[in-house]
Amino acid sequence: MRPVDAECGCRSLLDIKTLITEQFELRRYKEDDRELFINLFTDKEVMKFVGDGPLSRQAAGDLWWKLTKELYPSGQNTIWAVFSRSNNDYLGHSSLRPRPQNPDQWEIGYILRKEFWGNGYATEIAEAIVGCGMSSLGLATVFGTVDDDHKASIRVLEKAGFRFATYDYDESGRYSVYSTSTINSVSVAHGNIGDSSDVTT
Repeated sequence: MRPVDAECGCRSLLDIKTLITEQFELRRYKEDDRELFINLFTDKEVMKFVGDGPLSRQAAGDLWWKLTKELYPSGQNTIWAVFSRSNNDYLGHSSLRPRPQNPDQWEIGYILRKEFWGNGYATEIAEAIVGCGMSSLGLATVFGTVDDDHKASIRVLEKAGFRFATYDYDESGRYSVYSTSTINSVSVAHGNIGDSSDVTT
């Protein structure tokens, strides 16, 4: 995926704090999750196709501070930690946020720890986020951006119902933009918004 971070603000204050899928809980990060977050964003292999690559521990710590001390308190809640519902393992990071290049277009983001690759987990997470965007935020279309050569991430988007839309460019060069205007039937069946009162900052 293209950059997945906490740098872009949302167009409104959102009260979506938890998503529940068949296998996973997507919830706001808590203070106890700090090391999990930093370890993920500093992992060289995991971050190979994300933004400019792995962050330093200092940069990851700064990103954590921005997320927990600025974005969450202002109501920007569509940035989630992903945990297994069966054993509470931390799988990774996910988000739904405006594209930096076009704030009117909202894009999904996900980063999974390497040991959870290749199991279809990213597809289930992507479907739930799309369902959230369309059913709860009223988005007609949800976008996903990906490096042209990141075949695994492209397959995830396609399985989640995305289709190639166009190419776009940033300081790193060309990348692909995918979009979907359909809620996958799996996400409709299993994705839902949790009671925000169950979530603590």
